[in-house]
Amino acid sequence: MKNIEMHFFYPYCLFFTLGKIKIMWYNLCRNENCGIITDKRTAMNSFQVRGFNPCESLLRHTPEQLTAFIRRMKELDFNSIIIHSDYGWMRYRELIERECRNAGVEITLMVFGPRTFFSLTDWQSRWFAKDENGKPFSAVPECETHPCAAEPEAIEAFQEGAEKYIASLPCSIKRLHMRAGDGLMFCRCEKCRNIPEHEQYQPFVAAFVRAAKKVRPDLKLETDLYIKRYAVPRDPEPYRELDRLMFDTFYRHPFFPIGSKNDQCNRFVMQYAAPEGWADADTPNEFYLKRLNEWNDLFPGKLYIHENVMCQGYWGVPQYNTGVYLADLDLYRKLRLAGVCYEAYEPGYPAFEKIFTQLAQGKRSGAVPELEKILPQSGLKVFCHDASFPFEKYLDPFYAKLARWFAKMLETGLNAAEFRELVTFEWDNELLLDPVLVGYAAARGGMLKGNLRFDDLSGAAQDLISRRKLWDFMEDIPPDQDPRQVCKDLIFEFVQKVRDN
Repeated sequence: MKNIEMHFFYPYCLFFTLGKIKIMWYNLCRNENCGIITDKRTAMNSFQVRGFNPCESLLRHTPEQLTAFIRRMKELDFNSIIIHSDYGWMRYRELIERECRNAGVEITLMVFGPRTFFSLTDWQSRWFAKDENGKPFSAVPECETHPCAAEPEAIEAFQEGAEKYIASLPCSIKRLHMRAGDGLMFCRCEKCRNIPEHEQYQPFVAAFVRAAKKVRPDLKLETDLYIKRYAVPRDPEPYRELDRLMFDTFYRHPFFPIGSKNDQCNRFVMQYAAPEGWADADTPNEFYLKRLNEWNDLFPGKLYIHENVMCQGYWGVPQYNTGVYLADLDLYRKLRLAGVCYEAYEPGYPAFEKIFTQLAQGKRSGAVPELEKILPQSGLKVFCHDASFPFEKYLDPFYAKLARWFAKMLETGLNAAEFRELVTFEWDNELLLDPVLVGYAAARGGMLKGNLRFDDLSGAAQDLISRRKLWDFMEDIPPDQDPRQVCKDLIFEFVQKVRDN
């Protein structure tokens, strides 16, 4: 799984084993506070941070979609949005600043430090994370680029690039978040391989802090605690200089609350969540609560949660776990965390509108969906990953069709006819779904899985299907072209040229 070519869909797909493991019944889940919560103290408005992170999706939005998304935040009483400066900020800056100002929403600008800071220098590929043979994983700075901590020049260049980037920020930006990619391509060179990932990353957090204090001491700063970087480093002082810390719950099991030990079907992904030798829990949900408590004890009031497993990304198939997220809010309030930020964006949002409305209110209203009762006991990691699941029994025909396509793609792969049908369906329903991401993912996934081939692609189409991440391709589209339309044209080129392998 460490081969990045296996990451053609979001790494949360790593959650799922092929076998079915019997999980605790729903009543047990209720005993862990996953049941109906009506205590008004759990309302989102008890948190300082109540936000959305559209992640790398901005260029998949039309201007109208992005406008609607931000305006809805005011209705939900959400007050924070994370905007990725690497992916769409320059194109949509005026719109985002205007709409956020009108909605009373604070902007946190998020930058992929290794990608962007190195890009502003005369970078050398030897500064990038390397495999066991010393070969850099990245040929150029990109989303998944991690740095090599054994290269002193890399740390110096990282700070140099950070200073240039920060100096270029408009005065309207008051809060900056520095992040690294979500892949597993940490450095394994001879010097780095025995250094835990959270220790490899610490010097670059320090360089980011130095750069900001030098160039814009007024900036509010933050970074994230993320894949294999959840443990507290030996020298946490650079983190003390930050105004906030994002605790990203990637790899959690979304059908059980943080701290649960009942996510046993997910225990194998501890190898991805924690560095070797640092897994002091059986499951990610249990592991995360331990780390969350450690950081919160060290820096009380600074931490907020990023809920990064909304499963909205590819298909817009709804998952039902409102009770779990409400239980989590209760825990976060008791820990006196700064708040919570959810992954969300407009393409595909209709399938999730109800859950966010209920989370904003801090209580569940109406009947509990049957799927929310059945999923925790089903042994399924996310229900739509099993082609034998009776989707039609629990979902309306529209979402059942999507779920079945998704399950077949992951289990056996789509054939050429199914790929054509899926892409056409997505674009026929583009106001409800996320057709750019689905088209790219299904094409690239089918190619890597070996089910599909695409003959005689144009140079642009070949470039798109070869990219590790869609958003790196979209950001490179010239500003005088519509990135959504460019991708649509290339996806329909895939439709015309797809063949069964």
